[in-house]
This record gives sequence, structure tokens and C-alpha cells, in this order.
Amino acid sequence: MRFMGPRPLLLVLALVTQPMAVSHARPVAVAAAEKDIVLYRIVKGDNLYTLAERYFFRVTDFRIVQKLNRITDPYHVPVGRILRIPRQLLRYEMLQARVLAFRGPVRVHRADGDVPVAMGMQVGEGDEIATAANGFVSLGLPDRSVVALPSQSRVAVRRLRRLLLTGGVERLFAIDSGRARAIVTPMKRQQDDFRFSTPAAVSAVRGTEYRMTYRDDRTTTEVLHGVVDVVSNADGAIHKIAAGFGAVSSATGTDAAVPLLPPPGLEHPGTLQDEEDLSFTLQPLSGARSYHAQVAQDAGFIDTLSETLTPELGFSLPSVPDGTWFVRVSGIDANGLEGIPATFSFERRRAYIKTAMETRRVGGDREYLFRWMMAGAANRTYRFLLSSDAEGAIPMFDEAGLADEQFVVTNLPPGSYHWRVMSLEFVDGVARQQWSPVERLTVSANE
Repeated sequence: MRFMGPRPLLLVLALVTQPMAVSHARPVAVAAAEKDIVLYRIVKGDNLYTLAERYFFRVTDFRIVQKLNRITDPYHVPVGRILRIPRQLLRYEMLQARVLAFRGPVRVHRADGDVPVAMGMQVGEGDEIATAANGFVSLGLPDRSVVALPSQSRVAVRRLRRLLLTGGVERLFAIDSGRARAIVTPMKRQQDDFRFSTPAAVSAVRGTEYRMTYRDDRTTTEVLHGVVDVVSNADGAIHKIAAGFGAVSSATGTDAAVPLLPPPGLEHPGTLQDEEDLSFTLQPLSGARSYHAQVAQDAGFIDTLSETLTPELGFSLPSVPDGTWFVRVSGIDANGLEGIPATFSFERRRAYIKTAMETRRVGGDREYLFRWMMAGAANRTYRFLLSSDAEGAIPMFDEAGLADEQFVVTNLPPGSYHWRVMSLEFVDGVARQQWSPVERLTVSANE
């Protein structure tokens, strides 16, 4: 077990994590001072000297606590007496987060250089995690809380430790740019602490799910479950944000909380996704200026694969392997606050057909080689249709039950032709067929 001393923080935190009876503004210095104090109740066998021996960096620092608490005899402190102890005097144990899932370009910056993320990799105090475009990562904390970073985000682990005196766990993640989502396990101790911070505001929770974004000198906080305390770095005002509400913080303070947009609907959510790219269409949502969509392998969106921000109702996302996947969509209002998400499962089974045609001379014959290729691995048969009309009503060749992905026609007479291919497969006892787009072929008289 490794005990660590205090490290300098890169920002001043103005936050009280104890439950608040009032919500009016408080001076930043007062809030910061209270946050730097740890409360401890004396039990039988305690005195200031023995506490200092076990839990302080320096035994002589018991005098600081004696003076702060106006204790006459440091060797005789009444049982039940509550001590106020400066946090910087206390020893702590370093904790580690673990990479639960990641996709795309994700790196961890450390004092000795940048390293790429790996599954199961440990991340601790002082590390900075950065996701590039199409990069995603989720971190699991020791208490099963989760911090998820989408693409183009940079978040530093400022605190991840356990105080030896109280057992309280402190977790502080500083969002330098981009977004972060937290699913916080309900805390067992009053001394436990979970916070996101940005240059504009700090948020604290005791068990909830919420998102925080820092971009263009503005911070948005959106609460999905539970209650979040947001403290403005501008004036120290504390704002309680309940589930279903969000607020914007800036250099001038934090605006009043407003309701988040409701979940948007999805047109035909059960449609099989069988084309090359994933394609979805949203139902219009009143008040939405744009939409956020993500695709993940799990319904909790710990393992996120791709995302898009779009003002359009119809949107596409990159291809994913066959299987069951999840898409999560939410609306974004005029304040830049992302609304309550809706999650839909969908079945992915690639069945789009790529076609090609080439000609070749074999002896005195002209051969027309029609080729096709299906995405995805499955046992399929094919039907080739060549017709003089686009609808296929007058077929010249209609060959079904083909196992090969090609068909040869010899010496076509001059004229215009149309051809396409159908695939047939059985999935869970159900027949599925897919036609390729109709292709046109013109054979000239001088070929």
C-alpha cells in the first residue's frame, strides 16, 4: 500500500459537498476553506498525539489541530468531540481507475510521456485522458462508478484517493475541453466526494447520473438522475440542479436551471439495418436546434463506437458488425443543453450487394461477366436477373439458386439491358431477401 503526500491542484475549488440547507450565494473563500477541513469524531483511546502518529504526515502537526480546535490538553480529548482537521495534514492512499472499454484514438498523458490506452489499463491521479475524433473511453472506479468520455474530450484526474483517517474517497475530474458523463454509485460515507470541474464551475454529487461539458468558455451541466450541486467559480453561488434539469455556467456565473428537452422519437426503430452505413430518421422535437446520436454495443453506453451531432432529422453513422446494437438520441436546445436521451435497440445484418460487370473475348465469343459481393458472413443463394426492361418484366435470364457470386452471359445482341441480383438467406427460420440496385448495360453493334 502506498501513502502519498499532498500535490498542488491546478485550480481552486469552491465547493461544499455537505447537504445544503440554503442555496443563496456564499463567498468563494469561505466555501473553499470549509472544503479544506475534515471533520472527525473522537472515539475511546484517541488523543491528538496518537491521531497524528497514525494519520498525519508529521506528528508535530498535532499542534495545528490543537490550536484550531482550542484544545487545552492534547493527550486528553473528550470522547465524542468533533475535531476540525486541515485536509493537507492527512495521509492518504492512492486509488486507481480501470479502462472498461475504449474505441478509436485515445491516449493518456503522464509526466513521462503519452501512452495509448489499453483494455484494463490503470489510470490514476495526475493522468490526463484525451480522445480524438471517433475516440471513446469509459473508466471504472473502485466503487463501480463510471466516467465516460466521448470523442474530442480532454479530462484530467486531479484527485483519486482515500483518506486514511476517515476512509472517505475523493474523486475529482477536471474537464479541460469537451464532455464527460458520470454514473456515480451512491456513496456510503458522508466524507466520500465525487466532482467534475471546469474553469467556470464545479459540480458535486452523492450518487447520480449527469453530464458536464466545457466548450467556448461555457459549461453545461445536465442531470439525468439524482441531484447535482453546481458551484460557480465566478461568485461562489451554489445551484442545486434536479433530475431533468440543466444549467449553463460562464465567467459571469451560473444561470437558473431550466427543464431539459424530452427524449426524441425514432422513425421505425425496429427496422433491420442492412445497408452499408447505419441510417436513422428522428421524429421532430419541439425546441431542438440539433441532435446528438451515439451507437454502442451495450444499453448503458459504456462501450460507445460512434457518434454524430447534426441539425438534420435524418442521419447516418459508420458501419458496425452484424449483431444487436443500441442507438441513443437526444435533442440539444438553444442554450446548448443536451436533453434526456432515448435508447433503442436495433438488429444489424449487412445485406447490401456491390455489383460489377466486365467483358472479355474468349475465342470468337464475347463474354459478359457479372459479379457481385455481399457484406457479412452468411450462407446465401443468389438469383440473377437480366432483362430488356428496368422492371424485369421481360427477363432474358432469370437464374435462381446460384451459389457463386458471378454469372456469365455470352454474345448478347446489341441493345439496352438491365440487370440486378437478389440474395436469399434464412435467419432464425425466417427468409430474408435483398435486391441490388438495377444496373444498366448497353451493347453496341460494333462490339
